[in-house]
Amino acid sequence: MHKWIGPMVLVWGLAGCAPPSPVSPNHWESVQTLYQDLFLLREKVSYRSGDLRIFGQICRPIRQGRFPIVLWNHGGFAGLQVGDENLCQNLAFLGYVVLMSSYRGEDGSEGGIEVCQGEVDDALEMLAIGRTMPYANPNRVAVAGGSHGGCISLRAVQKGAPAQVLIDLFGPTDWVAEYQQLEQLAASSEATRKQAGQTLLALLNSALGGTPGQTLQNYKMRSPIEYAANLSNWPGSMLVVHGALDWLVLPNQSCNLARTVGQFTSFRVQANNTTSTTPPTGCEAAGLTWAGGEIPRGNWGGKRYLLVYDNFGHGDGEQSNQALLDALNYLGNKFPAN
Repeated sequence: MHKWIGPMVLVWGLAGCAPPSPVSPNHWESVQTLYQDLFLLREKVSYRSGDLRIFGQICRPIRQGRFPIVLWNHGGFAGLQVGDENLCQNLAFLGYVVLMSSYRGEDGSEGGIEVCQGEVDDALEMLAIGRTMPYANPNRVAVAGGSHGGCISLRAVQKGAPAQVLIDLFGPTDWVAEYQQLEQLAASSEATRKQAGQTLLALLNSALGGTPGQTLQNYKMRSPIEYAANLSNWPGSMLVVHGALDWLVLPNQSCNLARTVGQFTSFRVQANNTTSTTPPTGCEAAGLTWAGGEIPRGNWGGKRYLLVYDNFGHGDGEQSNQALLDALNYLGNKFPAN
């Protein structure tokens, strides 16, 4: 089965909108070294998110200093993967403190999967504790994630994460629309898509207490597009990345978010890495204006960007490396480690 909203493997691997009041001790309950070399350290930690014990991983430079934080929210519902750990270590090598939560119900964490709800609180709590650590700069925070982690990243900022940069890689923004897409996949004659649809429909029905027709509010409260005004008023820098070939989370989810939030510079990236002013497949109805010319790689002068790639799917496809490089280029330009 296609890995549900999992990380792109990098070789270097309607609830309230105020941040939750911390009720847990402001420290790690346990710390275990997983990897160490001359440059960086990767640790497994546990902490409290409300009444739940949650696990996570941290990667950080070994040298002295207080380093900027990247809160990376992993995709899928099966915990942290090798690609996440590779990303963690490589960003630490570049000079970032990387925080990765194994949300409730994953990797031995207490509780159950809630789908872009309690997981947001788990990520915010890890960030709150991480900001108090002597190796972290509490005033410099970027929040990023892929797919389910993209949704969590959007909701974390909407709920008040003290971030200056937000990167969303093909995250669901409307869970009612996502449920409808999964129904289409479950009826597919193609085995991989059929299995993905059936598996994820079952997960959503269980975690959200039924279908959108039965528990509509549960779906809306998890949907970042319902809180678009919070992002419209947010002063930070934002990048949204999606692929026109994504059949798991359709590209119109990101395009509709960009339209609703507003003030995005939108690029359609064609197979030959040129741009086009015509809408990418799946985003025709969004009503966005698509910029021509070169993508401002290395000099992202605007605040908000949407990149949709013709030959990119759900973390895979011919343009996956280019999409990844553009996201990392944006991070390095808007949020340099030094």
